[in-house]
Amino acid sequence: MKFGKTIETSAKELPEDWQPYIIQYKLLKKSIKQIVRELDSTFKTLNLPSPAESGESAATTAVVDPEAASLSETLSDTGNPAERAPSLAESPISDSSPKPRAGLDSMSALESSLPDTIVSVPEEIAYNIEKDSDGVVHPVITVRIRKPVASVQCDQILELPDVAGLPERTSIIIPSEQNSNLLSSGLRAPEAVNPEGVSSDIQIRTEVLDDAEETQVTVRLQTDQMFFDQLVRYIERTHAFEQTYTKQYNSNVSSLGDELTAVTSPYKHDFEIWREIFRLYIDADVWEHSEGDFRPTNSAKEGQDRFSKFMSHVENIGLTKKFRDPLSGKLLVGFCKLNSELTYLKMLQEMNELAMRKILKKHDKRTQLVSKTQFPQIITIDTSTLTKALIYTIHTELVGIVPQIDDYLCPMCLNISWRPLRLDCAHVFCSRCVVKASKRCMFDCPVCRAKNAIYNAGVSNIDKALLNFLKLYFPKEVKEKQRDIQQEISHEETRAIVAAHARERPCIIM
Repeated sequence: MKFGKTIETSAKELPEDWQPYIIQYKLLKKSIKQIVRELDSTFKTLNLPSPAESGESAATTAVVDPEAASLSETLSDTGNPAERAPSLAESPISDSSPKPRAGLDSMSALESSLPDTIVSVPEEIAYNIEKDSDGVVHPVITVRIRKPVASVQCDQILELPDVAGLPERTSIIIPSEQNSNLLSSGLRAPEAVNPEGVSSDIQIRTEVLDDAEETQVTVRLQTDQMFFDQLVRYIERTHAFEQTYTKQYNSNVSSLGDELTAVTSPYKHDFEIWREIFRLYIDADVWEHSEGDFRPTNSAKEGQDRFSKFMSHVENIGLTKKFRDPLSGKLLVGFCKLNSELTYLKMLQEMNELAMRKILKKHDKRTQLVSKTQFPQIITIDTSTLTKALIYTIHTELVGIVPQIDDYLCPMCLNISWRPLRLDCAHVFCSRCVVKASKRCMFDCPVCRAKNAIYNAGVSNIDKALLNFLKLYFPKEVKEKQRDIQQEISHEETRAIVAAHARERPCIIM
């Protein structure tokens, strides 16, 4: 299936009000044909081989055929910089401007006076995408032609007073309706007029060096400019939609969080159910990887599949049926809706990123002008920063409302930090583990190796605020930990008593 059909099929998965923000791949693809036509027409006007026809990349260097180097023949100067005639450059050409007209007539005379054979010269075609201070993108084609000065008959050039009267650098605009004027200037016009009637901005600058003459032709295609302007408009419109949607999304998360705070009070029955739901949500890694995968977030398809499995698991174990507060069911539906919208947003970003890559690849393939490496550096579609921010909002303002026991485990026993001791290095351990570490002569912090952190710990290091927090939010776990500690202490006391009796017994052998 072609990509145009693929993106149309994928677009149907998005809400209808989201579909206008997808990059219109088919429309941009049609405009590439116009770029190729204007590119061919412009290069034929300059009597140069078109990159689209020759298949040469704009980043490579090609050798121009002697007969195809009419532009460099026409723009030839004298070998002496002091005596050479100024070259063609910056004033627009029109029927009402006599000075460029005279210059072109003189150049026509120059062409007729040149020798029949010109030495072949290398021609370098470079394609650059620039961005001005207003943020407008400008694609520019630069052609460099270099040939030995000896290939020009300098004495014949000096006899042309009209050429000597031209400014040193002139910018000419060559619209398609002025092809008849170009015929008399020595620049060969294309066989057919461009049906769109577009015009290309062409700048020509010639410089005579010690041993060669170097001509630089700068071409700005109007259709190419329109192509990138339209692509930038699509991307900017999507960015504006994302900014508006982000504000609305954060507002919805805040509203849901306020309601969720009321039903997840530790004094209410649904508190434990919500804690289990959020624990399963974290373990599902719906949007983030925690198993050695260094990608920042899952793809839209991957996240959608993981969230579907998470909801199926919640339904299978019957957590939703245990809700007593009717508001809890509505809040769970709202939580699912937020995750679905996050899937849509990531899907939209991925579709636009892929469409941009595909259309730039198609542009480069048809025109042989390399833009796929330059344009993304100027205009980017970020598929991770925004979604990561929204994922962070969900975890902090929704999932983080209900404390999870994994955040309050002792690093030594990997159980809840009952009677927590906060050492001088700020690490927290349960008091039982600190006592056992002291008996084993472990005086430094097991986590950061802070010197004598355990040795200096005492009753004053008990974190009373954390102690009350654990008793409030984890009453079952605290009671279980207390029971385990009591059993462990009882076993230690029993072993100590048995060992003491064994030492007091007389030796049977003796």
